[in-house]
Amino acid sequence: MAWDTKYVKYALAKAEKQSVKVFKDQYNSVTISVGESVSMALWTGDELNVFLSNGKVRRYKDQYNYRVV
Repeated sequence: MAWDTKYVKYALAKAEKQSVKVFKDQYNSVTISVGESVSMALWTGDELNVFLSNGKVRRYKDQYNYRVV
């Protein structure tokens, strides 16, 4: 499964302490609970890169599935 195109086109992800809020419009978002300290989150194409404070990067292909790059 991949991200809904509404999330990818809106392209806003807000890093919070140990989670990331991914917006599909001004009022609606989903929260990814990372479980580790997050420093930032950036979209690359249709995948979301989540940068952790320990230096690792998780690449989310949807809200639930990621790989460490």
